[in-house]
Amino acid sequence: MNVRDIVRKAWQVTQVHLKKLIWYGAVPAFFSTLVSSAYLAYQYNAFKHSALFSGSHDMNLVDDIKIVWGLISSYPKLTVILVILAAIVFVGYTLTPPIFRGTLIQALMRIKNYEPITGSFEIGLRRFFPMFEFALIIGSFSIITILTESSFVLRWWGENVFFMILPIFLFIGMVGLIASFLFTYAEYFIVLEDKHLIESIKESVILVISNLRKTILIFILILLISARVILNVILILFIPMGVIILTSWLATTFLHSVAYVIIGLFALAILLVASYLMGLFNVFSTAVWVFTYAVLVDKQHLPIKDVDLGGGQLKTPDA
Repeated sequence: MNVRDIVRKAWQVTQVHLKKLIWYGAVPAFFSTLVSSAYLAYQYNAFKHSALFSGSHDMNLVDDIKIVWGLISSYPKLTVILVILAAIVFVGYTLTPPIFRGTLIQALMRIKNYEPITGSFEIGLRRFFPMFEFALIIGSFSIITILTESSFVLRWWGENVFFMILPIFLFIGMVGLIASFLFTYAEYFIVLEDKHLIESIKESVILVISNLRKTILIFILILLISARVILNVILILFIPMGVIILTSWLATTFLHSVAYVIIGLFALAILLVASYLMGLFNVFSTAVWVFTYAVLVDKQHLPIKDVDLGGGQLKTPDA
């Protein structure tokens, strides 16, 4: 099994079939980037008004509720529009990742096996509930979850309590990292073999442990996923920062109405570019994992065919 060959095949497939697959990576990335940007802005504002930086705890839930209620009373039509948009974002953020993830996995395996990708979306819909449950399990130990809980402790209980609880957070993070490593192939068992969640997790653990001699390959693939996370963080950081800087400059140069239009267009452009880049990397990293999964299970029961590159053929290396 050659790591470079798998990565090269994955990149070639990504380039050839990008127009058909980019939506399955970019649409979930769009909602994820939008929600993450709002979350980052919230964390910035929460820390800014916390006792940790301001010297006094200015955040008051009652006062915040009064402010929100005042805005709702003053702008009822705008409030309705914002509620509808928030509902759309919530539905997209909740439903599209598991559905489109399953669709992308199925489509890439069909491309590998010289099969048309029609029907992949139906498979993604059918696998929604186990994929959603799996995302909840992994999300419980994710970096975002740990950072959210630790930031809450730091803001409300202070540095002393935070450093006391820090070993617990580090232990949870380590457990989550090990679990993510062992559950690497659970999604692919769910989508490609229609196994239940617990059975898929068990099969994934067995597959990872039984292929420990191929640690280098798995390590490189995990680095690819880590690179995606780093890319997400960088892009998410630049979106609110760019909007804040542009807001400060436009507010002193143009009329408020013109400034808001320019800011909205600028933020939308950044959001679309970030979604496209993350969608591209999502397609590529998923292709790497699908080809690796296919190579590993080839020894057991799945017939692995050549990769369709849209013009040429590459033989799958023997494991």
